[in-house]
Amino acid sequence: MPIEFTPQFSFPSFMLTLEPAGNGSQVQSSNISAVGAGLRLELTWQNVLPVPWVSQDEFRTIVVIGCPVCGEKIDRNAACAGLFPPREDFNAEFARSLNGEFLVFHFCRTTGKLTIVNDRFNAYPLYYFASPSGAFHATPYFSEMWSLLNKLNQLQINELTMFEFLWFQRVLGTKTYSKNVLYLPDATALEFSNGRTSLRRYWRRDYTKNNRSLAENAALMASLMRGSIRRKTSDGKRYGHFLSGGMDSRSVLAAFEKDPPVCFTATIAENRECETARAIARAKGARHVHLTLAPEHYAKILEASVRVNGGMYNYDHGLFYGFNKTVSDLVDVAFHGHGFDYMFQGMYIPRHRHKLAGRTLNFVTLASVPDDIAGHFINSVSYRVKDADILGLVRPERRQELKDALHASVEEILADARRLSDNPYDHWEHLTFHHISRHYSYPNHASIATFVEQRTISFDNDLFNLYLSLPVTQRFDARIERRCLQLLDPRLAAIRSANTALPVTASSLEQTVHQLFEFVKRRIRGFEDHEEWTERTWPERPQALRRQAELKKAVLDACRSDALDAISFLDQEKIRSLAPRWLEGESVPGLSGDFVQTLLTLLVFLKQ
Repeated sequence: MPIEFTPQFSFPSFMLTLEPAGNGSQVQSSNISAVGAGLRLELTWQNVLPVPWVSQDEFRTIVVIGCPVCGEKIDRNAACAGLFPPREDFNAEFARSLNGEFLVFHFCRTTGKLTIVNDRFNAYPLYYFASPSGAFHATPYFSEMWSLLNKLNQLQINELTMFEFLWFQRVLGTKTYSKNVLYLPDATALEFSNGRTSLRRYWRRDYTKNNRSLAENAALMASLMRGSIRRKTSDGKRYGHFLSGGMDSRSVLAAFEKDPPVCFTATIAENRECETARAIARAKGARHVHLTLAPEHYAKILEASVRVNGGMYNYDHGLFYGFNKTVSDLVDVAFHGHGFDYMFQGMYIPRHRHKLAGRTLNFVTLASVPDDIAGHFINSVSYRVKDADILGLVRPERRQELKDALHASVEEILADARRLSDNPYDHWEHLTFHHISRHYSYPNHASIATFVEQRTISFDNDLFNLYLSLPVTQRFDARIERRCLQLLDPRLAAIRSANTALPVTASSLEQTVHQLFEFVKRRIRGFEDHEEWTERTWPERPQALRRQAELKKAVLDACRSDALDAISFLDQEKIRSLAPRWLEGESVPGLSGDFVQTLLTLLVFLKQ
């Protein structure tokens, strides 16, 4: 039986405050308090999963979020002992060897030095702020930092970041919506000592390509996926897996060698996505649980998703809010397929999509990276807000400033990429994945983490190194992942894709043959060449915004609110005039489903 959606929201919170011991503490109550070298450390948290692990003695306090892997198993104690040996400083060499997903806080009471270390995936984002008063604050949840800055009267709104979000549905680099709050880069040890913040990158990506054949790399990928699962299931908990009908989550399930996890699939109804996922789970011998999305699911998760993701990710990518007890009654840890699409399907590699008689085909061929990478990225990256004249919604006197800021932001990331590689394809990839948890799809992680611990199989050092070393031709058109899936479990590889209703391991050329055959067949039978989104998981934005009454009202309320007035670069009157017409189904120049949904995210954040 499908399990109906019943809204249950748990809001995680976590705040670290380090301040002079004589100051009046901003912390009302704390889980951990420590004093040393004239400083007071306060940590407070609630509903954080996994529950932070704590170790402290008279010399230091250590708090760990996540599951660091030493050797072949999750071991927080060994990880901390290696990162911070007694009476020694941070051990960068050990950090480079540490696998898994983690965020470690270390406070030395004798020196007063605070050190924060994250993994190479930014599996747990961190936002930090050093105040003029000498205090230091850090949290994985930007909404909490925003509230604190308001309380301290320290908010310095960064409208350039807001424009970047409206353009890309995400934020690049380390900036945030406040100029004095930064995002911690990957593989970094942050040190706060004597009132000063310094960053030390302990690992940098190596884009050097290997010379193995596709068959050899696919076999290695299969072996590394199994190894990642063994490590991430080494603590003997109850495991679940969010399973779709596509390739990535199916590949993760295929890599389980024994004791398959409980599989969850969220869809609007008993559709092709659900049926395919159920068939995959059955073939693997796994239990399958169908989670039914509410008819107005987007409206129901809106406030929760914006709050948890801090308004810097489009809220509708946090699909799984609300299924708290349904999932947590069955599992403690949940996996998913995140990362395999961009790592091993090569979904962002430049490509030519061919057409026939005006019809776009599935057939794609590798395209070269243009000389003007920054300009091409700004205008053409697949996840940027589409079909909207965003600059036309900006006040004329602000347009050049915002365009220049956007270009400078992209060029800053490109400069870092060029220091690591001379390959244009690497430069293009680095723009999207320089800090992985800033990718637009991260809210999926965050939504699962509100009710169980989520772990990401692709966030494994060896798998990530393989991704970095793969020739672009082996990643393009999912060549390596298709081959890997067949090696992992031929039974799962034989089940068709829910996305296309075609063989999941079919190349784009094979998909095109099927596509043309189905097109001709439907025309002969007199069927329209159209497919409803209801056969898949994700509601299409224009339909959701225009047809879901609660969501439609949320857009109108947001556009009428003071939050829109707070974004000074927008032409508020134009948006207030056009948005109601667009919601009623008019084709309004300048607006699109992407833009309306992204603006709604930002406005709801500012209202909160």
